[in-house]
Amino acid sequence: MNMQDVEPIEIKVRDRTSMDRCITAAVDRMIESARRQRTHGILVTRVGDGHFVVGLSHAVPFGYTEQIDFRRQTA
Repeated sequence: MNMQDVEPIEIKVRDRTSMDRCITAAVDRMIESARRQRTHGILVTRVGDGHFVVGLSHAVPFGYTEQIDFRRQTA
């Protein structure tokens, strides 16, 4: 299995409780894949309010989980 075989998990939620639960479950699934490959870390991307993508990333070292927030910043 390589990174291309592991599809990112898209999450859309409406409340904080669901967000925490869904992101934790998605990260746990990615940890399993990352452990098998031992070459990629996990990236949690916040695309917008209540919209996230969790996947493996070559930009994140194995054994780490990082976050990035792509929501538009309001001034």
